[in-house]
Amino acid sequence: MDSITRIKDFIRNNFPVWEKVDYSQYEETVDFRKDQSELYKINNEEVILISYTNIGITGTDRPKPQIRVFLDEYKKPFYFAKKHQLRFYLFTIFTKDDEMAKGLNNFNPKEYIISIETNLDNEDSRRDLRSIYDYANEKLNGKKFLKCTRANYKADINQASFIYIGSPEAPYKDTFENFINIFDSRPYINSKNETSSQLITNIIPTLEENDYSTYITAIRTKPFLLLAGISGTGKSRIVRELAFKSCPKYLQDKDGTTPGNYFMIEVKPNWHDSTELLGYYSNLSKGYQFKKFVKFLVKAKLNPDVPFFICLDEMNLAPVEHYFAEILSILETRKHPKKKDSEEFDMDLIKTGAIVESQYFKEIAWKDKDGALHQKADMSDKDWYEFFFDVSTMSDDEKKHITKYQYKRTLQTEGLTLPDNVIIIGTVNMDDTTHQFSRKVIDRAMTIEMNGGKLSDMYGGSKDLEYLDDAEQEKWQNAFKQRYVTADEVLTIHENVAKDIIDRVPNKLEEINKALKGTPFEVSYRVLNELTIMIGVMLDEKDDSETLDTIIDKAIDRILLMKILPRIEGDSDLFKLKKAVNIGEKTCHNRLEWLKELAPDILTNENEPHQQTAREKIQEMIERLGNQEFTRFWP
Repeated sequence: MDSITRIKDFIRNNFPVWEKVDYSQYEETVDFRKDQSELYKINNEEVILISYTNIGITGTDRPKPQIRVFLDEYKKPFYFAKKHQLRFYLFTIFTKDDEMAKGLNNFNPKEYIISIETNLDNEDSRRDLRSIYDYANEKLNGKKFLKCTRANYKADINQASFIYIGSPEAPYKDTFENFINIFDSRPYINSKNETSSQLITNIIPTLEENDYSTYITAIRTKPFLLLAGISGTGKSRIVRELAFKSCPKYLQDKDGTTPGNYFMIEVKPNWHDSTELLGYYSNLSKGYQFKKFVKFLVKAKLNPDVPFFICLDEMNLAPVEHYFAEILSILETRKHPKKKDSEEFDMDLIKTGAIVESQYFKEIAWKDKDGALHQKADMSDKDWYEFFFDVSTMSDDEKKHITKYQYKRTLQTEGLTLPDNVIIIGTVNMDDTTHQFSRKVIDRAMTIEMNGGKLSDMYGGSKDLEYLDDAEQEKWQNAFKQRYVTADEVLTIHENVAKDIIDRVPNKLEEINKALKGTPFEVSYRVLNELTIMIGVMLDEKDDSETLDTIIDKAIDRILLMKILPRIEGDSDLFKLKKAVNIGEKTCHNRLEWLKELAPDILTNENEPHQQTAREKIQEMIERLGNQEFTRFWP
């Protein structure tokens, strides 16, 4: 039985209340095959268009077969749906028993699998399958939906998503029906070549969203944070909390003290180069000396679906540019690479330049237990993994994960790049014992000030750091995934609001630059790029009550706090205006007053913990300027 017949029978047998609709209700004739597309009235009101295709897999004799469902004959029904404002679906159905599905090694042979595609504008268009997965998995309240990623499946399927609908004998009728009812697939709204914002769902765990959303939004904008504040406010603890919440079972330690996706580095005051982090080539041993930091990055590379957290404790005890210069530069090389043998970009992967060059992974020098020096150009996989990791302490599951990805070969050809699942968070105390941050560092980081709340809030609020169950930690793993590297990617994916973003956001930064004109604190393209990315992240996470204007205002407020205000310091003369400036009904006598009037007036929710706004912070800086004739962001 072919796939078209299967899916037609499935719908006919399981949804007898769905009413078939004749095309003549819309047009007298259609120029596509009626046997491969059908109109159905569901829920006694809405009409949807379903097209059917037989499954086609190319390269089944290779380890990575590709599902092919974007066929030319389905363009016409798609545009019919777009013209008449109907939701459109392209379905196929098959089991592992199908000859063409033999490359799909993770499917249960007894289960029906449905592949789903919507909204093709041209033969090369692609939906963002991660969004389909996140949306359906949340709304269907269970793991009926199959996410096709490089990490989880031997078949590298990038052109279709799949949903289990049970076995031929016992199909999951409700799962299919719920998907049809909740999945927004309107081509007359979502019909460009890239992903529509309609599919994007809030992937931040909802139970504790108010406590962590600031950190998650910042991380998804750029994975380099500075947590600043007085000692004892929980800066390093928050990093461990995030690691605990997202740590899978196979990386969890038995005594529950340090998750395997967490690494703390105590910065020393005498660090004046990067050797303590990145290692160095030793002429004595004729090999590269790999430090724990590098080995942790290799570990992260071998577990690409898990967020890995590096906590640089007391980061500014030493001048940051001295020991961290290479990483600061590498962060600016982040980009989506092109897929192999293709001109398309791989939006699931972010790559950087090399931190440690490939040549140092080709010949590794090490000492055995007797102190004898060994050098080998081509270590066995077993020796290689034992060199980088203490394999004796690993669980069988962890061993499987680190050997599943043959990154040893990649490291030897490309060198060590900064893995896109690594999140670097520095904790800083701004006092007389520490070094000030240069604008180079602040420009490249997202700064979050943590000065604590009421001391009495601690009582009853303390809790042990604990691992979550599988379902919860998987949500947290998804919550940290970065989607955007450039502003253009945000505008493409959220094309329905792109013009509004272009019209408003650069103008707002231009106004801020006018207030800062003549000072060294004006902002440029990097801030605009990251502000736009933050807007994209917030659009991905937004609920139905938030408007674009609200999101832009929130993003500008955060960028002021995280990127712009931390750069600002100086005496009264620096901020003095030659002539007062009127902004609305306010007369501004210095640049900080002007800047405050440009900051969004953010309404705070009485039911949520108060988070300082940019206007409040600027007022604090204005008062400091009046009292001391000098001001800065840091207390």
